Amino acid sequence: MKKLIYSLFLVLSLTSLRFAYADTSSLSCDGDPNKIVAEVFGRKITEAELHQALSVDLYELQSNIFELKKKKIEEMVGKIVLEKEATRRKISVNELLEREVQRNTKKVSDKDVDKFYEQQKENLKGTKEQYTERIRNFLQNERANEAYQKYVERLKKTARAQVHLEKPERPRVTLNLTPAPSKGGENAKVKIIEFSDFECPFCGGLTKTLDKVLKKYGRAVSLSFKAFPLSRHANAPLAHQASLCAHDQGKFWPYHDKLFESQQALQRADLEKYAENLKLDLTKFKQCLASGEKFAKLQKELLEGQEAGVRSTPTLFINGKIVVGNVPQEAIEEVINEELTKK
Repeated sequence: MKKLIYSLFLVLSLTSLRFAYADTSSLSCDGDPNKIVAEVFGRKITEAELHQALSVDLYELQSNIFELKKKKIEEMVGKIVLEKEATRRKISVNELLEREVQRNTKKVSDKDVDKFYEQQKENLKGTKEQYTERIRNFLQNERANEAYQKYVERLKKTARAQVHLEKPERPRVTLNLTPAPSKGGENAKVKIIEFSDFECPFCGGLTKTLDKVLKKYGRAVSLSFKAFPLSRHANAPLAHQASLCAHDQGKFWPYHDKLFESQQALQRADLEKYAENLKLDLTKFKQCLASGEKFAKLQKELLEGQEAGVRSTPTLFINGKIVVGNVPQEAIEEVINEELTKK
């Protein structure tokens, strides 16, 4: 336990620290935005054009720097409050952590180990007996870390810690897009464009989150779906074309939902079966899919995503502001609320 507590003190992963951010940074061009940075065949490329093309990449870099700074600040502030409390109680920090963490860490039972193994056995290669001690140690460390976090948080409530860190502002990307299947308010103040991949598990997870967002905000928010099949997903291109064939018959969203529910079964026969189950005109659907008429649309959307700065799926643009990954609902709502409160 002493070794574990000492490690916890060194790591100081204090995720529950309350921050008062000064959100004042921006992705502005340095120098003259009209400065010519390249020229070819008489075509001049300006600093502003270069910056616009790199805006998503720059934001990602600045976000990574921000996270590194935040983590280090958490460590520094956490170390200070722990040392302050240890001094007050006239003991060492290790003694303080040992007393408080050990006192509040419940021992892992055999039932806890059994439950964890049953939940994870499909991902484990071996018998329960082979994993018992490793599972027990893992769960015990998790509980110790939780007790540690709770204790440090109690100390921070009296410390009134304020961290003034410049959080990078999301760039607003100018999108030039062709029409896409949409739902939500036709004249919504906030428009979400989703670039997604039917074979991507993270995209499937985000779908449920977006449904909750649309339900919460009603006609104030709309969602449009764009295809961005990744090269490693062999079945995704045809699945996207199938969804557009379903769209021709007014069934895009039910078909969309079915594909995400069935990500392990996206062969042509599966796609046709889903169309039949949704009572589409199967003859028209098969003709549409076999003709390849939706392939050009698929390629166009892929190009649109690349030009907008999409590098992975899922990627959202909320009124042009980029949000990447299967993020929590709160992260999406934060951007939506910013847009709704704008004059």
